[in-house]
Amino acid sequence: MYLTDRDKALLDGIDGEASATAMAALVQLGEAFDAADMVDIGYAHVHPGMALYKGDVELIESLSASGANMRVPVSTNIINADVGNWMQTGAPKTLAALQKRSEAAHRKMGSSGCYTCTPYWAGHWPTWNMHIASIESGVTAFANSVLGARANRDGYFATYAGITGRYPRFGLHLDENRRPTHRIVVDAALDGTTDFTVLGYVIGERVRNGVPFISGLARRPTLDEMDALGVGQATSGGISMFIVPGVTPPYEATAVADAALDEIHVTLADIRDIYDRFSAGDPQDVDLIHLGCPHASYNEMRDYSQLLAGRKLREGIELWVTTSRVVRQMAAESGLLQPILASGAKIITDTCPMSCHFARTVSPDPKLGVEAPRLRTVMVDSAKQAHYVRSMIQCPTLLGTARDVVDFAVTGDYRPRF
Repeated sequence: MYLTDRDKALLDGIDGEASATAMAALVQLGEAFDAADMVDIGYAHVHPGMALYKGDVELIESLSASGANMRVPVSTNIINADVGNWMQTGAPKTLAALQKRSEAAHRKMGSSGCYTCTPYWAGHWPTWNMHIASIESGVTAFANSVLGARANRDGYFATYAGITGRYPRFGLHLDENRRPTHRIVVDAALDGTTDFTVLGYVIGERVRNGVPFISGLARRPTLDEMDALGVGQATSGGISMFIVPGVTPPYEATAVADAALDEIHVTLADIRDIYDRFSAGDPQDVDLIHLGCPHASYNEMRDYSQLLAGRKLREGIELWVTTSRVVRQMAAESGLLQPILASGAKIITDTCPMSCHFARTVSPDPKLGVEAPRLRTVMVDSAKQAHYVRSMIQCPTLLGTARDVVDFAVTGDYRPRF
């Protein structure tokens, strides 16, 4: 792989031990994928250090102590506890205290501590053709498919990219890998983010890996629906980029008119099948209702606020709305939080049900005293959250639109989507 004089100097330690370690890892990554050279990146969304994974926070602290500094704007992914108000989720103080140590380490390295899976709603908005690095699959899909930026699903390498400002040129950083591989024809009327996470989930299961070109939508999806479409595909498949003509830069409707692509039709029966699959729980056994996967945007907070205005949750019902710290602050200044909180719902930042201490698929340090509660059923408005609740919290789900979920929380009247 060709390295510039600057790349070689970083390898030789001109910027210190941390940059040399980071560049060595990126060179290994590039050589593993036959990258010809490296590109400058303009932004990175990085691993925060997870308190539920033994030794993970210490790893971030070690990186910070070695003198690492972020060379580009950096945001941090979701964590295992709402460190500002962990009590309302039932998390032990020991877990929150450990998680807070990663916050201090990132602050020292110059990271922006937004701790969210939707940093774009918090102001991190890379532009067309900007190379970026991202640990979060939903961020990768949104950046490639909505903003026209260039990103792979990177894991911990995103942190090294943030430290060096460099990344090997392979995968979706190359033009030839950003061309459509499948033509998706949607033969179903869809509306709202829940429907679009389900559509994405269907496409992800069918395509697995590739760049689907999605046609047949009755209208241009909203930004929230595009976000939901991406996370659905990234959950059931390995899709990091999709194309909606007229939305995804630079693709127009005629972009693949003559291309020979595998064609997949998605019908209303396919959509219903996913709703049915994720609605196996018993409405009488709902322990938790969750809105905000991925972390809610300002517009979604406005919608939740309107749905809950003047209403009260039934006795014994727990409803979480999860969002980022930045969106929470914007919503607070606009008066959107009061109706949500007055209903009895909780607003959680930094984490979500599948990422917090509810997960049963992690092995935290026994000294933390973490004990995952045994939940009977969780009700959600996202196919992504439903998928991970079933696999990580290991309990059944009910999947409904935000309106139906809120109505159930208030009235107890369960209405399946179909």
